[in-house]
Amino acid sequence: MIGAIRAEILRAHSGANTLAVLLLAGFIPVIILTSDDTLGRMTSLDATHAAPLLFAPVAWTFVVAAFAGAFGVTREFYYGSMGRSIVQVGFTRAFLGKGVAAVVVGLVLTAGLVAVWCGVVAIVLGVNGRAFALPAAAISTVLGAFPAALLGAVMGASIGWIVGNYYVAAAIVLAGPIAFELALLGTAPDVARFLPGLSLAALASPQNHPGLLTPGAGLAVALAWTFALTVCAWVVGRRRFT
Repeated sequence: MIGAIRAEILRAHSGANTLAVLLLAGFIPVIILTSDDTLGRMTSLDATHAAPLLFAPVAWTFVVAAFAGAFGVTREFYYGSMGRSIVQVGFTRAFLGKGVAAVVVGLVLTAGLVAVWCGVVAIVLGVNGRAFALPAAAISTVLGAFPAALLGAVMGASIGWIVGNYYVAAAIVLAGPIAFELALLGTAPDVARFLPGLSLAALASPQNHPGLLTPGAGLAVALAWTFALTVCAWVVGRRRFT
């Protein structure tokens, strides 16, 4: 089992694919930051109130973790090597190995992005004549991003097993939370906040989306989605390779 996990982690950070995931990791929070008027409000806010808004995009790092998790599975479907991997290590080890590797990669990406984003926040605040600050609301967002990334990675890997197609899985884990769910939040918030992506975002309490669930409720909903997707992925995967 340990060997299978080690092999999956090695695959996750080898080759040119790593650069694509890293670029995506930086691209997602930039999209969130520029999707509203947060930058325009910096001149009218002090650092204590501006910093939580600038750190809000960190709440969406689960999208990158989900993509990395899905990619670790669908890449083998894409290259036609999944059957060989199942024969070599067995379905159970492959399933668990890819899941654990997805979590490790997701957490590492989140830690790296948080470190980089601190620099981004410092630059934006400095340009607007503010000193860098890390108030309690910003710390809450940063800390909440890690469990969101963990669950997001598992969800992403599960979606990869369920659909078995790189492009479909990428569309689901990327466009689902950022496009579909955010759009639905504006038109049907009572439904949207219970969807998987927004339940994960709620764990970090992003200041630019106050209409989400509380972190506790978000965690309960996210765990339910994670469990349901994992069970579905196990059933679909077992049927596909037996």
